[in-house]
Amino acid sequence: MLLLLLDKYIVTSFIKKMINILSVFVIIFLVVDIIEDIDKFLDYSITFKQISMLYIYSIPQYIHIAFPMAILISTVMTFTIFQKNNELTAFKAAGISVYRLTVPFLVIGIFFSIGMFFFENLIVTQSSTLKSELEQKYFKNTKKRQVNNNILVQLDQNQIISIENFNHRTNIAKNISIQKFNENIMISRLDAESMKWNNESWIANNITFRSFESNSIFLPIIDSTLKININPMDLIEINTKPNEMNYWALNTFINRLKNNGREFKKWLVDLHFKTAFSFSSILMILFGISLSIRKPRSNLLAGVGASVFVIFIYYIMIKSGQTMGYKGIMNPFLSVWSANIVFFLSGIYLLYNTRT
Repeated sequence: MLLLLLDKYIVTSFIKKMINILSVFVIIFLVVDIIEDIDKFLDYSITFKQISMLYIYSIPQYIHIAFPMAILISTVMTFTIFQKNNELTAFKAAGISVYRLTVPFLVIGIFFSIGMFFFENLIVTQSSTLKSELEQKYFKNTKKRQVNNNILVQLDQNQIISIENFNHRTNIAKNISIQKFNENIMISRLDAESMKWNNESWIANNITFRSFESNSIFLPIIDSTLKININPMDLIEINTKPNEMNYWALNTFINRLKNNGREFKKWLVDLHFKTAFSFSSILMILFGISLSIRKPRSNLLAGVGASVFVIFIYYIMIKSGQTMGYKGIMNPFLSVWSANIVFFLSGIYLLYNTRT
């Protein structure tokens, strides 16, 4: 009964600190983003309500990024305050070892890791998609949004195709324009209202063909098969954003790439990153316990400073690994999980060698 009360006390103290620290990080991210975007808001006369909706949809992403930092700092703060108030000494005098005190932290870490996986894949991805749609609506005239709104592909040395919209579920593209050039001068243009993939080729509807050479030709065509070296998977790859796809959608997308003989390792890195980053919660708790207990006389500020340094190293390692995975230097799984493995083994080693 005593241990259960102790666990409840530890968990309550930890969660209160974590919520406060997480709130501080989210506010900092919001302020930084607002300062960065304020000129754009003024240029496009965005209303306060529209700005509010943009940042409401940004909050889940901020929480996801800041969560490991908040976990680590709150763990260090909890143990440091226990030591400052001589509570840790009292626990030891009552026959409760440091290892026993870590149990509720580690259990919370496991639940948080599982929770953050589902939080990212059910909430963060959805909010990112909604935010992108709002940005597309509010900033549709910016260069950045034009690139995101329209698919532009070079078919060969002299031909490009632009597509306003492509639905990967129906394999239908709308508002297509195929332009042919000769020495940077347009010599012909084909516009189509829509085109649909029929497993072998594209069938275009309501076509208008124009030739701009010496004998100018204007030719309307109802339906026709387009012979272009591009298929739906090419268009999906170009317009796909991993942060807007959940784990299961991304896994399905990778399987489609495999079945079509496409390169899929870059996407596999992103798939493994979703699980690796979620697992960081328990790693930060493990490392935070080791940091605070190994230096019992350190003050709170020193503990927070050490936490920031540790999380900085972690982010560098996992992002560097992700880049090496993209370039094919490392195995897709190890590229993002190697940082977790190093931190897990280091945390276990430090905790094992801690004076109890």
